Amino acid sequence: MQTSNIPHGSPPVDRQRLAAWRREFPSTGACVHFNHAGVAPVSRRVADAVAAFIADARDFALLHYSAWERRADEVRAAAARLVGGTSDEIAFAAGTSDGLSIVATGYPWARGDSVVTAAEEFPANVYPWWSLGERGVETRMAEIVGGRLTVDAIAAQVDRSTRVVSVSAVDFARGQRRPLAALGEFCRTRGILFCVDAIQALGALDLDVERDAIDCLAADGHKWLCAPEGCGVLYVSRRWLDRLRPQRLGWKSVTDQGRYLPYHFDLKSEAAKFECGSFNFLAISALGAAIDLVLEIGTPAMERRVLAVTEMLRTALRDSGHDIVSPDARDEWSGITTVACAGPPEAEVARLRAAGIIASPRGGGVRLSPHFYSDEDDVARCVGALGAA
Repeated sequence: MQTSNIPHGSPPVDRQRLAAWRREFPSTGACVHFNHAGVAPVSRRVADAVAAFIADARDFALLHYSAWERRADEVRAAAARLVGGTSDEIAFAAGTSDGLSIVATGYPWARGDSVVTAAEEFPANVYPWWSLGERGVETRMAEIVGGRLTVDAIAAQVDRSTRVVSVSAVDFARGQRRPLAALGEFCRTRGILFCVDAIQALGALDLDVERDAIDCLAADGHKWLCAPEGCGVLYVSRRWLDRLRPQRLGWKSVTDQGRYLPYHFDLKSEAAKFECGSFNFLAISALGAAIDLVLEIGTPAMERRVLAVTEMLRTALRDSGHDIVSPDARDEWSGITTVACAGPPEAEVARLRAAGIIASPRGGGVRLSPHFYSDEDDVARCVGALGAA
């Protein structure tokens, strides 16, 4: 394998290991999937986990329910390792929007408070905050310039009324990797809750809630984790667990949940208090298999590989004369590279799809989002299908 396109400090991937990764994803035989920022294909192990759970439920109903619960505990612990937290700080959520809504509705707001997010965010990180307007809470939008969010832009919107800052770890349209550590430190020194929409980073980049001073983090599993839609994780730091109140309550919100009578209202102290009812064990089994694959590779190694593929793609695009509209600074790279196109992006994406290349129209161009198992041939097919600029 050529080494010239590998980011600094990242060794080339052994071809045998790369071949094993690609075998995990049968989709590689059908298309070039450069849409992991949209909906990713699932791996063989995820499909196997789904099949095994369904077979167990079909043949034994609830006889193995305790095993399902143990597996959910294992997945919770794995999710905690993935983000750098602890099991008691992790709750299962129905997705990113669900997790962010739990934080938005659970914060002890007072009339006149404000929350700061960024302009051009994905709506999942906007509408939960906008909904607080009826409670007298103002949502402010930090300016985006050239597809980039800066700490200064956030700071310009913050004042004494600001209680929460919520940003995406990676911009969904142009792929800027946001300066989480600097934003986290800014918020921590001011007593502001720092919330992160991590769906465009979790499974691709090395996230660490302690390193980056993140108080809350939410992500679904269907993008870079390569799990099915509709099951994700919510991280709530111990610093905030007592202050965030669940607004949806059920039999699993309380301690001693298996003893149904007499009633009591002692809420759990851990993040599991936000899980109000029965689990989707099927989805949790799938999510767990996806997380296990990422942890096997290791999040630092995963990030190095994703950025290596990103550099490979960027080099090929530039060599073909294409204009990349994603940020140029290496520390702002992610798995997303958005390239300009002469015509309507939707038409270009349709043309690529006809050639077996899956991408999305975003950020005024074509958003390309390969993953760790993508290779030089995938990049060559994609750039070849785009043609010379």
